[in-house]
Amino acid sequence: MAGAPHSHHADFPTTHWTLVQAVQGGDADDAARAMEKLCAGYWYPIYAYLRRRGHAAHDAEDLTQAFFHRLLTEKALDMAQQGSGKLRSWLLGVLKHLLSDHFRQLGTQKRGGGIPHVSFDEMAAEERYTHEAQTEGDPDAFFTQVWAQDLLASVRGRLREAYEAAGRKEVFDLLLPYLMWDKEPPSGREIAEKIGSSEVATRILIHRLRVKFRTLLKDEVARTVLAPEEIPGELAWLQSVLAK
Repeated sequence: MAGAPHSHHADFPTTHWTLVQAVQGGDADDAARAMEKLCAGYWYPIYAYLRRRGHAAHDAEDLTQAFFHRLLTEKALDMAQQGSGKLRSWLLGVLKHLLSDHFRQLGTQKRGGGIPHVSFDEMAAEERYTHEAQTEGDPDAFFTQVWAQDLLASVRGRLREAYEAAGRKEVFDLLLPYLMWDKEPPSGREIAEKIGSSEVATRILIHRLRVKFRTLLKDEVARTVLAPEEIPGELAWLQSVLAK
């Protein structure tokens, strides 16, 4: 059984690997909460990967459920070690192994057939998948891209909540294009006219938004790595993935 999570950096945040340690721990409530967070962060990339592999929607739903069922009941996470690298890569490896070794068994394990239901929105998953680019690209690359998009969306969501709490949701929506890596933002003059401000004041708003966004993004990325020195490389990787 894994010991208590610890880090050489006292101010380093709880990582996704720390959640794995909590799942492996003895406290049932903590393990359940940690598993819920892992499911929330990875269920759609898992589902999207299965759909890109050619599985029908209903099969992808059942296989996603079976994947998390295995993590919950067969103690697959007990084999995870932090030295394995990125958790997303390890989970994808577990999924491939499961598909390879247990496909026939999974095909008979339908929901309601003794498998505890892991909470994720199957209808939303398929609706979202239908809006993905339907190409013949590498499923592994698609998995990492979807995971990166989810991470970025969570950061934008936190930033939006902060602006909404301050009563500035409309300003955030206007400034949002300045956070995109893959699109040319509108001119500062155009934004200034829309919010009824000067160009100088608008540039200051944009600068503050970007600083806050980078801070939140760095914090979120820090949760996916094992040490602070890995953050710059992960940020560069994230940008390269999202720019594709």
